Amino acid sequence: MEQHTNHHSKYDLAYCEFYNSKIHGKTESSSKNIDSNYLIFRTLEIGEFYDDIRFNSILRLIDMIRAYYIENNYSQYSHPIIRNYKNILIMRNYVSLEIIECFELAGGEQVAIYKTFWLRMFQRRWKKYYELKKKRLTALLRPYGLLFREIGYRN
Repeated sequence: MEQHTNHHSKYDLAYCEFYNSKIHGKTESSSKNIDSNYLIFRTLEIGEFYDDIRFNSILRLIDMIRAYYIENNYSQYSHPIIRNYKNILIMRNYVSLEIIECFELAGGEQVAIYKTFWLRMFQRRWKKYYELKKKRLTALLRPYGLLFREIGYRN
């Protein structure tokens, strides 16, 4: 596991996966609640993100690990919290690039809290707003809409 490297912000770009004690292992010094966390697989610096060669090599590494999980039938392992773990593990985007906040647990494990969902919520809201504006514009460009525009009708 790579050390947390971004000292300019409390957020990082990282690849994370669900912690599973049957895959990642567990010792006496492991934190008690580690099963409910995302384990940081690899953090990215901004230079790595913008450099195509380094970024593509990281993507190939993640694809190799995903193939290794599938090849060695890691989906047979159940997860103590996630019921659909077998299907999640074989998904293409199981290990994906996320915006995270990094924390270190008492056992020394670096875990992540996802922050990317805020961007996804904003994107969904923006798409709905944009579609509504497009519909209103097309309605105003029709002959009946032109009449409403001339008389100054506001909706």
